[in-house]
Amino acid sequence: MNKISYKAPLYEQIEHLLYEKIRTQEYLPGQKIPSERELAEHYKISRTTTKRAINSLVEHGLLVRKLGKGTFVVSGIDQRFNISFDSSRSLTNSMSLKGIIITNKQIKFFTNIDSKFLRQKLALNETEPVYGVQRLKLHCGKPFALENSFVPGKFFPNFYQIDFNNIGLYDYIESMGHFLKAHQTYQQLETLMPVEAKLLQISTNSFVFKSCYSTADQNQDIIEYTESYVIASEGSIRYHIDLSK
Repeated sequence: MNKISYKAPLYEQIEHLLYEKIRTQEYLPGQKIPSERELAEHYKISRTTTKRAINSLVEHGLLVRKLGKGTFVVSGIDQRFNISFDSSRSLTNSMSLKGIIITNKQIKFFTNIDSKFLRQKLALNETEPVYGVQRLKLHCGKPFALENSFVPGKFFPNFYQIDFNNIGLYDYIESMGHFLKAHQTYQQLETLMPVEAKLLQISTNSFVFKSCYSTADQNQDIIEYTESYVIASEGSIRYHIDLSK
């Protein structure tokens, strides 16, 4: 796609065009891209628009500005990636929109859960069951994230019968009539316990991005609490949180 339409803001269209050139390696890692002036002349738009598009790709970790030299595709972009997480999509779906193919590996189900903390997170009383699953996220066969997800058993009675190697958690949740409408999260850097570090194939003193988030459905019921650990050296994370619905 190299044409400009009028269905989206111009800077978003330019950002997408440049992203596609990076993704398809028309612009190779380490390569200098055309200047803001050259892009503006080529697409017949203002330099302000091209600057805004480039700034967004810089923020996403795909481009880097070098003073006095120009703007370049980040070296090693094929090994690194940016996670743009939208509250209405799963991590896997969000990344697939960037052309990044992610696979899941189910590690285990959490059974016989008796946790006051998790019941509070899921707004359950002390007699209501909590179900959980642990999964690895892999890119090119290499683990980059570990997720521990928990759901209210009262909404998902067949949870332990699902093969989460082949079925996405959010796809399953929606198949049960619950549609994601709100997302709350917090993030921090930390290290992992030995068992978790081994699953991610990192040392126990390696940092990970820890994100904890709760998700509500169309009825404002809490339907998920997840703790996600992403290897800090594998990429950067941007979250878009929609709490307006």
